[in-house]
Amino acid sequence: MYRIILFIFFFSFSFSLFSFQLSKNSQISVITIGPSQKELYSAFGHSGIRVKDDSLGIDYFYNYGVFDFDQPNFYINFLKGKLLYMVVRYNYKTIEDHYIFNNRVIKEQVLNLNSTKKLKTFNFLEKNILSQNKYYYYNYIYNNCATKIRDLFDEIFPKYVEYDSINNDNLSYRELMDLYLYEQRWGDLGIDICLGSEIDKIADNYNSMYLPDYLFSNLDNAKTSENQNFILKENEIFSPSKTKNSSIFLTPSLVLFILLLITIFFIFRERKYDLWYKKFDFILFFISGAIGFLLVYLWFFTDHLSSYNFNLIWAFPLNIVAAFFLFNEKILDKIKIYFLIVSLLLLSLILLWALLPQKLSISLLFLVLAILLRSISIYLRLHNRLISN
Repeated sequence: MYRIILFIFFFSFSFSLFSFQLSKNSQISVITIGPSQKELYSAFGHSGIRVKDDSLGIDYFYNYGVFDFDQPNFYINFLKGKLLYMVVRYNYKTIEDHYIFNNRVIKEQVLNLNSTKKLKTFNFLEKNILSQNKYYYYNYIYNNCATKIRDLFDEIFPKYVEYDSINNDNLSYRELMDLYLYEQRWGDLGIDICLGSEIDKIADNYNSMYLPDYLFSNLDNAKTSENQNFILKENEIFSPSKTKNSSIFLTPSLVLFILLLITIFFIFRERKYDLWYKKFDFILFFISGAIGFLLVYLWFFTDHLSSYNFNLIWAFPLNIVAAFFLFNEKILDKIKIYFLIVSLLLLSLILLWALLPQKLSISLLFLVLAILLRSISIYLRLHNRLISN
């Protein structure tokens, strides 16, 4: 009897949910949250869907950008690139107050949907938030809070939304990211090192919608299959006061340039006083080799967009082995060829820098030059020592 009652309850609840009717004055809109430079994850902005019906007293915000630190194996899945995100329904006012408090732009685009399409959208969203449906594997550019909204329209009413096919920007995924990382210099460098040449493909208008601002602009220009504007109206809900851009003193370019100057200074002293700063070389080659091992791991053992990464030319994994061999006198003379090969590879990398299919961070030039100079210095030292013996 208990099971029968429970079945009837859930059946009735499900029936009421999917036979639910929105009123004539209901609105479904896309909410775009402006970028914030306070954190790396907030630098690109955010998107969500709002369902508002004053007659029924509902005002919901469906957020596809939620993750849970407490989920099983969260950090292991994060390292593997299997980032499990979920869609959660919130009270819209709570979300609005949160972003106003954080001084973020809030823009709304009310969609041109008839009653049937509104109801289908609402039912789709309600079905999505069920525990068995709410999770999805996040991807930086292919499956995130903005692309989920773009794809949602295609799934609910196929071919109803038609986007402008003209692409005036002609920018790659990486270059589009760079537009939002002007105050996240170290985060930008980390992305440039860890993500491979896959994100250097040109992103057309459709694929540029992985960024909330580009979703906003493409929706703004979109037409329906009946040749009407897909956006009925736009509301600027909150426009924050302008904040002063924070200046970063220790930028990657400055730090790596100082490293290059230290390298040159050490070479000068070595030549003048017959010294060898082995510990400096050990640190330089160990770190570059460790980065290389990380890039190999990201490429072959994760789902991150890290394949065909040309940073492996300077961050060569065997550098970590060479770093330890520097203190082994028995083998030291036999590995001079390694430093010659590294020197030639790095020289080729610098000469072909602008021609590579992957855009490398310009600040890395200072690091590459430092490794090149130390490689040449070590090779010449070992070569001269072999001749003198």
